Amino acid sequence: MVNLKYELFETPGIVNTKKTLELAAENAKQLEIDKIVIASTMGDTIKEALNFFNPKKTQIVCVTHNYGFREGINQTFPEELKKELHEKGVEVVSGTLALSGIGSALLRKFQYFDMTTMFAKLIRTIICDGLKVGIEIALMAVDAGKISMGEDILTISGTGRGADTCCYLQAASSRLFEKLRVKAILAKPK
Repeated sequence: MVNLKYELFETPGIVNTKKTLELAAENAKQLEIDKIVIASTMGDTIKEALNFFNPKKTQIVCVTHNYGFREGINQTFPEELKKELHEKGVEVVSGTLALSGIGSALLRKFQYFDMTTMFAKLIRTIICDGLKVGIEIALMAVDAGKISMGEDILTISGTGRGADTCCYLQAASSRLFEKLRVKAILAKPK
């Protein structure tokens, strides 16, 4: 029998990073999951995650923002860190955000919600930012060929910076999004 650990944080954000990673490591062991997908914008979360997960024993995929995500900044994730992570066995994916992309530009420029942007906003509003990001990074990792369709994974994501959400998912590609399954939300803010 699996004894999963859950956490409901009082507030969202970076203050929950260590506890979220600790919880993810415990649950990964319980579930015998050896594939972890982690959102990291500037590198802090993935660096902290390496204190909890060994890339020689666990496949770790770090998902960053796409290039050109912020105007005037080519990439927020340090290139040198990408090289260091690659040498340690961590795979880094920088791709178009599966639930944003062009839709976020339409919203910013014209205040127009396309269906994908509306769906992302709905997940953020009724559950939490981290679930939206967790689903998104799972899709992106499969789209990039780093995780296979149907594999059970844990995602670690958050609200803004840091980690406050951990999900147990069955992964899918963005093209086959309807096959993704959220099996459990193991940590999230209220």
